[in-house]
Amino acid sequence: MVETLRLLWQENTLFNIGSFMLILAAGGLLIWGLQKYILRFIHLLMEKRWPEADKYVSSIDKLLTLLLWIFLLNLGLQQVYLTDFLRETVNYFIIGLIIIFSVLILQKTTFFLLSQYFKRRTEDEAQQEKVLSMIWNVAKIFIWLFAFLFFLDNLGIQISGLIAGLGIGGIAIGFASQSMIQDIFSYFTIQIDKPFEIGDFIIVGDFLGVVEYIGIKTTRLQSLSGEQLVFSNGDLTNSRIKNFRRMKRRRIVFNFGVTYDTPLEKLREIPPLITDIIENIDNTEVNRVHFQAYGDFSLIFEVVYFVNSKEYLDYMNIQQEINFKMKKEFKEREIEFAFPSRTIYFKQDKLEVYPRDVKS
Repeated sequence: MVETLRLLWQENTLFNIGSFMLILAAGGLLIWGLQKYILRFIHLLMEKRWPEADKYVSSIDKLLTLLLWIFLLNLGLQQVYLTDFLRETVNYFIIGLIIIFSVLILQKTTFFLLSQYFKRRTEDEAQQEKVLSMIWNVAKIFIWLFAFLFFLDNLGIQISGLIAGLGIGGIAIGFASQSMIQDIFSYFTIQIDKPFEIGDFIIVGDFLGVVEYIGIKTTRLQSLSGEQLVFSNGDLTNSRIKNFRRMKRRRIVFNFGVTYDTPLEKLREIPPLITDIIENIDNTEVNRVHFQAYGDFSLIFEVVYFVNSKEYLDYMNIQQEINFKMKKEFKEREIEFAFPSRTIYFKQDKLEVYPRDVKS
């Protein structure tokens, strides 16, 4: 140790030490100017775009300043004499510091951008924090793993064999857990894209129910008949889903028939009558009422209207009220609803007696 200090004192001239001090002084002045003008200008621009970015900008400013001082220190040390062992040790130490501070800056930037993305995607703060936390934990693992491998590479350690081993192991694990990995990624897709949320009434293929739980691997629905339906997240993202909660209003189509012996004048009264019935019910909007076709046993009318509600119960109450009023109005106007029936006509032929010759 004493020998090392003596060698450093002998080999480092005033020029070397002066160059070291000059680089630190000039670099410190440059960093001060960078903070006072350029970084301050960047802060103002970011605060206009993201008012909540003040905490992020302050933390990045400190880390960036420390990183610049590390680069400056490394540049200054290049001007002085160091033993081979000391030079190598200092280089590894500086590389380690640069990697750590760079990763911290990358982490904070990635976290800030992800939080802004999820904030635009959903207003549910609890759900936002849950999804962000899961994605962020996975992202941190990959960031630090890459940084560690990069540091090992700078130490001169051959990491190609390690990467190959990790690759083979990853392939084996990937084949073994392919469906699970797909379900996990599908979970993130559901949370980010939000085709449905807890409490939504959805239809998936032939199954329907209310979403009551969205897990990492499975999603559970409560069916109308009471049983629980369990779907893997991969199946859901690969299926066509009808989400009735997102529906602002319902389009309703129904048909009814009247008997063939209904007079033409009464047939013409039916469209305005149905229109009037529907328009006098709240939260409804008539689209059209038409005499549509001649059926096998009835004259068929088609009605199309909208219910300005997404609730199924509201639709059923309105349809029931329409049916009650139609029954009442048709009875008063002596218009009969048709039902499957058959009329049989009997034709009686005349019995004629033809004269015949009688032999005498």
